[in-house]
Amino acid sequence: MTPHEIEQIAVALAAVVDASLSSLDPSGAALRQVGWHLREGLKLAEQMDACDSDAAKIVRQFLQNIESESE
Repeated sequence: MTPHEIEQIAVALAAVVDASLSSLDPSGAALRQVGWHLREGLKLAEQMDACDSDAAKIVRQFLQNIESESE
């Protein structure tokens, strides 16, 4: 793994941890907002042809998990 890939993974994990902590908000508003921001980040990754990066895969999996839990 290159240093850039490691940095991408670290940023993605930080976002996931932040989103997890925000989910403690009983109304769920914080989690919805974080989900929106993460989806926007994935859109940017697609525009930069980085949507197949490890970081994007981590964020995508996290979004799938929180979306399936809210159903």
